[in-house]
Amino acid sequence: MKVTLTAEAGDGQLSHVEAEGPTYESAKKAAEARIPNGSKAIVIRTAQDEN
Repeated sequence: MKVTLTAEAGDGQLSHVEAEGPTYESAKKAAEARIPNGSKAIVIRTAQDEN
């Protein structure tokens, strides 16, 4: 499972972080750990492996 988060900084700048994991929960947790300080996730997108 792949999770992409759109993060918004305090000044309104947007960025994206991605992470993968065997489950949605683990991928989301890993992606959230990559959000820069002072930013928050505003959109979560998922993609499953095709294996």
